[in-house]
Amino acid sequence: MKIRKSANKGARVETLRYVLEFRTGEPLARLEVKRSHQRHLFYPGGACNPVGKCDETRAFGKLSTRQSPGVCEILIPESSSVWRRKTHRYVCREDSIEFSYTVSGQGRVDRAHFFRGYLRGAEHGFAGEFDEIYSTCPNFQERRYHHPVESFSISFGNDLTPSVGCQALASPCPCMGLRDRRDSVFMVAGLAAEPGQYTWDAFEWNPPVAIPPTVYAPDSMFAGGFAAVFAGKLRVNGEWRSPRLIMAFANGQKRVLPVYLNHCYRHGYLTKPRRVKPAAWWREPIYCTWHDQTALALGAAMNYESRKNAPKAGDFCTQKRAEGWVRTLVRHGCKPGIVILDDAWQKHLNTADPDTKKWPDLRGWIEKCHARGMRVFLWTAAWSPAGLPRDECITRNGVPIAGDMTCSKYEKRFREMARRWFSSGPDGLNADGIKVDGLLAMPTGPGLENHGNLWGLELQRKYLSVLYEEAKRCRRDICVSTYAANPYLAPFSDMVRIADMYTCRLTAHETMLHRAEVFRQTMPHAVIDTDGQLAHYMLDDYADELAEQARVGVPTLYNAEWVRRHRFFLPARLHRLRSADYAKFARVFRCCAGSSAR
Repeated sequence: MKIRKSANKGARVETLRYVLEFRTGEPLARLEVKRSHQRHLFYPGGACNPVGKCDETRAFGKLSTRQSPGVCEILIPESSSVWRRKTHRYVCREDSIEFSYTVSGQGRVDRAHFFRGYLRGAEHGFAGEFDEIYSTCPNFQERRYHHPVESFSISFGNDLTPSVGCQALASPCPCMGLRDRRDSVFMVAGLAAEPGQYTWDAFEWNPPVAIPPTVYAPDSMFAGGFAAVFAGKLRVNGEWRSPRLIMAFANGQKRVLPVYLNHCYRHGYLTKPRRVKPAAWWREPIYCTWHDQTALALGAAMNYESRKNAPKAGDFCTQKRAEGWVRTLVRHGCKPGIVILDDAWQKHLNTADPDTKKWPDLRGWIEKCHARGMRVFLWTAAWSPAGLPRDECITRNGVPIAGDMTCSKYEKRFREMARRWFSSGPDGLNADGIKVDGLLAMPTGPGLENHGNLWGLELQRKYLSVLYEEAKRCRRDICVSTYAANPYLAPFSDMVRIADMYTCRLTAHETMLHRAEVFRQTMPHAVIDTDGQLAHYMLDDYADELAEQARVGVPTLYNAEWVRRHRFFLPARLHRLRSADYAKFARVFRCCAGSSAR
């Protein structure tokens, strides 16, 4: 590493991977990514905007450097319009750069910007020689790349905007990769913080512009830059340090997320997931009732709106139907090792009491499954406010929208509910696992209040840690199944499922492979549940897909009787499973049924 101070209040750092120059008098920074076409020019600071205000730079102070073996630290003080003190900090290593800043004062932070700021009445941003941004967050559009003039985010809750297309996995890593399509090199950009400080809602590329350069709105899309979105929930009273914006370098798309994660592991921002030996039966073939339920509810309707007054899929989660579906599979040689009862077996989403109209003896049915060599998972939707008093809820603008795990009363209620799911005692259901749905419903955005003022990834971690602790208190081999894709949540997930596979394709095969790759990078020791594929498979060789699932993880069948295959804007196909289908499924189940002996 070579460091040189320059005469124009700047500095130059050169390593084998990059050259970084500062010209604070302009103000401007320049980053050259070696062995690529990437050259970037950007504002060397970041605006930390309180709600309703712009953090304007009045002046930059004198740049200073500090060196230690393998590290060069660059400090740039700033006079701010809203903070008493503010200092930008770059930490340069041979293969990476970290940028952060510290502010002192009071305020509720809306966005913490990186390489976006305001000076002399103009807004400054980030531009470079790159033409694609790879998002490591899978979505329902199968859209992996964004253009630099688009705005998009990676949310710890969810993002329903068209540019993202609805996130598919829960609480994904805040990481993306910039590239020029002429190169194989990606500049990795990701946010990180010390454990306990992952409190932002979303990591944003190209945040909204406050000072448009012209009256022509599309010109504002050229601003670029990054932001951590807090939406007013971060309350600063004293000194606060922003998350770190990590910049590193990856040779190829598949290395973007591992490069980010390895940097976080090395520097203490994340703990590398520990290898935990799964219970052997967790790898047994799975049957879930959901797509049989949806087939009965939706029929051959082409879209959901045309059946909005029809019965709901949850109406068909009954003891009689579930027993019939399990018997059908067993009769055709497709005996599952795990049966998942989906929505809605319970009275409401914050109780362990079954809906006795549909399940007159759920505990007895579970015991019957055990006698036949099958385990049973229950389904739940995280963050639901159903059945809760207002004082146990997270509110938005005063309206209850979710259960509040930072509320001691709700935590007590939740623990008791979870205990009864798994307990073999007289009041328990003696289930063997839980399929946690709804994690994407974790509240984000403005106007929120909860008892602990805990948000972002920390709030998701709180929910899952309470659930996991209570489950393992009942039995160590209780299986907690999530669809979270973040090492920060890995200690609380035994199994991860590929999740709903809406896609722009005709089949979900590539979707499955991509998400499995993300899970192997983020949750490397969790068992992969390949989820229900057939409903998203429009081609006629749909039955062959179960064998492909078995090559990726646990083969999972959501169809014991019915197949309803659909893709938006194409006719739905509804029919009963055929003998040939069962024969193919039976071969896969036989091959995988012995996995519990491994």
